[in-house]
Parts: sequence; C-alpha cells; structure tokens
Amino acid sequence: MTSLEIKHLNISFDDRKVISNLSLSIDSGNIASLLGPSGCGKTTLLRAIAGLVQPDSGTIRLGTQLIGVSSVLLPAEKRNIGYVPQNSALFPHLTVERNIAFGLKRDLYSKNEIESIVSEMLELIGLSDFAKRMPTELSGGQQTRVALARALAIKPKLVLLDEPFSALDAQLRNELRNEVVALLRKQKATAILVTHDREEALVSSDQIVLMRDGRVIQTGTPEEVYESPISSEVAMSIGDALIIEANSEPNGSIISMLSGQTDISDKSMGYLIVRPEEIKVSKRSIGSGPSGVIRKIEYYGHDAMLQIELAKGKRISARTPAPLDFVVGEEVWLDHQGPIRYFSNQ
Repeated sequence: MTSLEIKHLNISFDDRKVISNLSLSIDSGNIASLLGPSGCGKTTLLRAIAGLVQPDSGTIRLGTQLIGVSSVLLPAEKRNIGYVPQNSALFPHLTVERNIAFGLKRDLYSKNEIESIVSEMLELIGLSDFAKRMPTELSGGQQTRVALARALAIKPKLVLLDEPFSALDAQLRNELRNEVVALLRKQKATAILVTHDREEALVSSDQIVLMRDGRVIQTGTPEEVYESPISSEVAMSIGDALIIEANSEPNGSIISMLSGQTDISDKSMGYLIVRPEEIKVSKRSIGSGPSGVIRKIEYYGHDAMLQIELAKGKRISARTPAPLDFVVGEEVWLDHQGPIRYFSNQ
C-alpha cells in the first residue's frame, strides 16, 4: 500500500526553481532516504510534505488523502505527520515529558491518556528517568531521542527526519541512527530521512531516493541503486566507483581495459563502471589482467583500500578484505569479479 505519493511537484523561491516536476511514491511501513548534495532540494521537499512550504503546482497525497496542492488544502498541524528537524527543536522551557506531550491535544486525549502515551514513549526511547529534566540537561543524542518520541507520540501516518544526526560525533551518530531505525521499525512507521551521507542511506533505508537539482534522478532499494546505477553520476554518489572508457560492452573480463584512460572523452562511445571491491588483487598473475604496484594502503580494520599504480602512472583503487596481506611497494596482479555495467554515450 502506498503511503505517500507525490506527482509533478514544483516549488520556487523568488523565481528560483528549487523542486522541478518531482514525482515520488513511498510504500507504507518503509523507510526512505533522500540522498543528495547540499542545495539539491531535500529539505524543501520535506517541508512541503510537512505543510511548511507551499508548492507552485503538483499534488501530495498521504494514503488516500490529498494534503497538498498549489493552494494548501490541509494545514501542517492537521496532516498527522511527525517532524524531527535537524537541531531537534525542543522547547527549552518545557520538561522532557511536556515536550513529548506537546502534540497531544487535550480535546482529543484525556489527561490519563496523555500521561500513558508519554510514559510509553519515554520507555521506548530509554529515558524514563529523565521525564522531569529540561532539554539543556540532556546530551545531543538524548535530545534527538526526545524529538523522535514527540514525533511518534501522535501516532503519525508519516515521520520526517531532517538530518537528525548531523551534529553528533561519528560513534554516537552510528549508535543513535541504529536506535532510531529500530524504533521506527518497531512502530511500523513510514518515514523519510534526509541525509547527505551515503552510508547512512544504504544501511537505514528500504528505499533510496537520489536527488540532484530539485529532481529525483533514481530511486530503488539500496541494492538496486548500488548495483545498478543509471549513470556514472549515480554510481559515484552512492559509493566509490572507477569509470573506464569503452567503445562497446565487453563479452568477457573488462580488467584488461584498466590500462586505458579513466576519464570519459567526448569521442568515447561509452563507459564502464567498476566498484573497488570488484577488483580482485593477487600476489601472482591471474588471467590476462594487468599488474601494478601498491602506492598507498588505507586500513579500516575490517578491510582496506589499496591505491595501485598501473602502467603509465595511472592509479586505481581496490578494496580488499582483512586480514591484510599486502605492503606498500609490492607488485600485484588484478582481475575483475562482478557485474558488467556498460553505458553508451549515444
């Protein structure tokens, strides 16, 4: 069942087009990540869904309900959408429990019902002992949890998260991201996460929505977008990629083509995309692949990225799993293992 459907959305600010003819659908219960560089329209799209930005044209439907057109049909507070902004935006003068209860209207819930929902949310986010604290007494990660609890308390049809982890350090960011995704799945919530972090999008999402210049350029599962990018731009935005000039799709191994140019020239008839983890590195000759010399090793513990210099000074990157059995200056041989992704320029 489709939870959110956007068709032909256009949004402009001061005659500058920010969202251009954008269409998108997200299924109920899915977590979708909007991935793209700063300024591509991710936050504007999120705010339009929330009812904070008015579209020039197009439609936004939540389930069967039309919630947005060029003249906004439904105010933000009546859309039943939970919103977690980038800075959490907790009310500094309210305690944790009163922040969570803020969206629970007294004309819809009794006092006992509100207390029960707040208690449930506090337990859900693991902050039952922090109910009476003020936001300034919380860590950044705790504030994000409270903002999420406030968004979930109203039992929303959709949860919107605008880079909620961006201000946190790397370790806390990963831990909290995993916690938040687990909470959303436990609640069976439909959610949209705005991010510019490709790893965050890959590990958190059922659906990735790649945006550029106010448009959706590709959408699909993380596996579909990573394994089958529609262009070199998409391939490089979702992961490391080597672009190889090619005149036609090869029938067999493409590794021998690595001795050619890496940049796509105007005269090229096409190009191939290879992921670093698809380059097999060996201490002895394998097949017809070229040899090279390891010039740099970036060690990550679970794997390593090798920078290998081939003939004529050309360098490529190859990702190899741990334990590491290579050293800088060593000669190695290369082969390709993975799908052939050929794109014609014609």
